[in-house]
Formats: sequence, C-alpha cells, structure tokens
Amino acid sequence: MDKKSKAGSAVVYVTLIVLFAKVLGFVKQMLTANYFGATIHTDLISISEGLITNIDYLLVQILTTAFVPTYIYAKTKDEDKSKRFVANTIFVFFIVSFIIALLLFVLAPVISRILAPSYSQENSYRLANYIRIFAPTLIALVLSAIFNSILKGNEAFIPGELMSIFQSVIIIGSIFIFGNIIGADILVYSFICYAIITLMFLALFSRKYWTLYVNSPFNDDNVRKLLKMMGPLLLGYSIVFVNQQVDKIIVSGLGDGVVSAMGYASVLSNFVCTFIGSICGVLFVYITQNIVNGNMKEAATFVIRSTAQMITIVIPVFIITICNSYDIVTIVFGHGKFDAKAIKACSFALIGYGIMFIPFVIRELFSRFQYGYGDSKHPMINSSIGIIINIITSIILSRFYGVLGVTVATSISVLVCGAMNIKSSMKINSYVKLQHMKEYIVPWTIGGLFCCIVSFGGSSLLENVNALVRIILIMLFSFTGFFAVNYKIVKPMIMTVFNKK
Repeated sequence: MDKKSKAGSAVVYVTLIVLFAKVLGFVKQMLTANYFGATIHTDLISISEGLITNIDYLLVQILTTAFVPTYIYAKTKDEDKSKRFVANTIFVFFIVSFIIALLLFVLAPVISRILAPSYSQENSYRLANYIRIFAPTLIALVLSAIFNSILKGNEAFIPGELMSIFQSVIIIGSIFIFGNIIGADILVYSFICYAIITLMFLALFSRKYWTLYVNSPFNDDNVRKLLKMMGPLLLGYSIVFVNQQVDKIIVSGLGDGVVSAMGYASVLSNFVCTFIGSICGVLFVYITQNIVNGNMKEAATFVIRSTAQMITIVIPVFIITICNSYDIVTIVFGHGKFDAKAIKACSFALIGYGIMFIPFVIRELFSRFQYGYGDSKHPMINSSIGIIINIITSIILSRFYGVLGVTVATSISVLVCGAMNIKSSMKINSYVKLQHMKEYIVPWTIGGLFCCIVSFGGSSLLENVNALVRIILIMLFSFTGFFAVNYKIVKPMIMTVFNKK
C-alpha cells in the first residue's frame, strides 16, 4: 500500500472509530441521566471531573502538538536518541503532572470555593473531597497522552482513539452493575478505573518505542526544543481552559442540577459538531491539494462551495434543534430521575448551543483553509478573541437568561471567530469573495421558513402524539421539504460521495 492510500485508510478508520465513540458516549450520557438525573450530587461530580479533564485537555493538546513533530525529527536522526528523548519526556511530565495533582489535592478547599462560590459550606467541602479523589488520575491521563503521541509518531493511530470507547464501556458497565448500589459515585470510581486501564493499555502497546533510561532530561536538546515549542501553545490553550472554568463558575450559581443539565445539552450539540468536523476534515484534504498545486482560484471556489453545501445540510438541523429542543431532550434524557426541571434547563441550554451549528461550519472550514497555507497564527488569534468575547458575554447574558445566556454566549464567540477566519482567509487568497454566496440565500430562506412552519405547526397539531413519533414526523417533513428546495446546492456533494470523479 502506498503512502497516500495508507493515509486515506487511516483517516477512514479513525473517523469511523471517532463516530462510534461519540455514539457510545451519547449512550453513556443517556444512561447517566436516566440513573442519576441532574442534582447537586451530579453537579459536584461534573465540576470536579471537569476540572481534571480540562487540565488534562490543556496539557495533552500542548504536549501532543509539540511532541509529535519533535519525536519524528529525533527518530529520523537517531532512533536510540529518540528513545532517550521519550524517556526524558515521560520523566519530566510525570514530575509536572505529579506537582499539579499535589497542588490540586492540597488546595482543593480553595479551588472548590473559586469554582462554585455560591455553594454552601457543606457542598463546598464535598466538592473539595471529589477534587482530591480525582487529582491523582491526572498523572495517569498525562502519561497516557505521551504514550499515545509516541504511537501517532509511529503511524499507529487507532490505539489512542480507542481511549474514549474504553471510557464509555467502563462507565456503562459500571452503572449497570453498581449504579443502583453505589449511586452517582460510581461515575467517580469508573473514571479512575478508566484512567488506570488506559495507561496500562497504551504503555504496553507502545513499549517497543520507549525505554526507562533517564539521564539529565533538561540537557536533552530535544526536550529543550519540546519545552520551547510548548510556550506559545500554552498561552492559546490556557484561554480555552479559563473559558471552560468561567462557564462552570457561572452555571454553578444558577441552581442545583444546572451544571449537569448544561453538560447533557453539550453532549447533544457535540454529536452534531462531530459530524460537521469529520466532513470538514475530509474537505480539508481537497482544499490543501488545490493550494499545494497552486490552484488558488480553485481552492477559493472549493471552500466557498463546500461552505454553502455544509450550511445547507446544517440549516434544517439547526432549526429543528432550536424549535424542538424540549422534545429532543425529553426523548433522549427524560427518563428515570431526569425530572421536568432538568429537562427544561437542558432544553434551554440546547437552544443556545443549536445557534452555533451554522457558525461552527464557517469557523471549521475557514480555519482549515488557513492551515492549508501553513498559517496557524491567525486561527489561534481569532479563536482567542472569540473566547474572550465568550467569557464577557457569558457573564452578562447569564444574569438575564440563565443557562440559555451562557450557551448563547458560546455560539456568539463561534460566530465572531468564524467571521474573523473569513476575513483572514480573504487576506491570504483574494479569490475568496462572499458575494458568491448570494445565489444560495433565496433557497435557504424558503427552505428555512418551511422548516419553521413544520416545526411549530407539527408541535401544535401533534400535541397529543407521543414525543418520539412527533419529532420523527417533523424531521421527515422538514428535511424532505428543505432539500427539495435546495437540491441543486447539495447535489455536487452527493455525487462526489457516491461517484469518485
């Protein structure tokens, strides 16, 4: 198999695994909501686990982005030296993660007051205990990220992608077996179990690429190069981390169970965004090919046409999500202990996230367009500005609209980032012109109005019909009518999928 075919196969397999993992994660959240609902107990677990996973995300994104190219370069020069580099990296980040975990453990009471300032002394104390329980898992998660990066550097992509599947399977199994006995705390124990199993799996799978030899890690040129590369990345991803924590702080003051409800809404929106991201990832290949071949006009035409096609696909999803959020949440999570109050909070949060779908398409495609030119600076700047706007608007809008205001603020930040990405893309390629989108406005408007009429009319006329049947009928009529009006726009994409010409 040649390199191009191998890369194509890897993309297909990884995409399928990611989508399967998302489906499993979706099932996990449904089961969690059914068993434990949205209460102060689940909020405490969500906030404490979220703190650890967000710190892990911050470290992993920075580490992976800087480690993989450094490792590949070192491996091509001297394989033995690359093994020493890996060993030194493991040692350095074991120390780093251990110090962070120790600080989290010691400062847990202070951190709990910062994360949830509106909580009572009792709940603040309980939150601090959960932070202390979760803290050691950070060490396992960071080391797992290093082993996963080693595998990626050796073109073994699949083992690392199995991590989220492991997590979902372990938590689902634990809930079924122990959920009724232990209660919501099973989510804590199963997460710890997942962290340990993942570390062991990835360490064993990557064993032939590393050794335990350590010798003055900071004298290693590649370690110094790695740390130097991580500096700028730390700034960008730290802003993301701060934004996530600010949202949690705001929502924690909106009432018991609201943090959990927003988390469940996020699962639903991420399900849509994962599909958008997967398709955008495939389109990115064709965009980059045009750029590499010097076809600047074709690259611009392709990104504009792809944006129009993706927006066309997303518009009915966006409208149905916003107009029928209550039914969607009721069908997916409205069982067991997930009561009417939780459904209402979750549906409001989903409305705010749903507004993001169309801007998300724009942000993803035009950020990738810039990456095709080797420009990662402007997308990072645009993303940082969007996040700062998110923090400010979250604080303001939450005062008037609660959790809806927080999620609307997220959508506003994505919209701003998408608009800035378009502007940056226009500077890189003068052929990128928004007037080429004018021809799509009329069919989008007609199709969108049809979807709104079907959604509102269906909800009224089918009020006494089962929610699942009602939403299926609304989706069926909405998609059929919308795509009948907009068929000419999506036809080229359909032909590309089924006919590789």
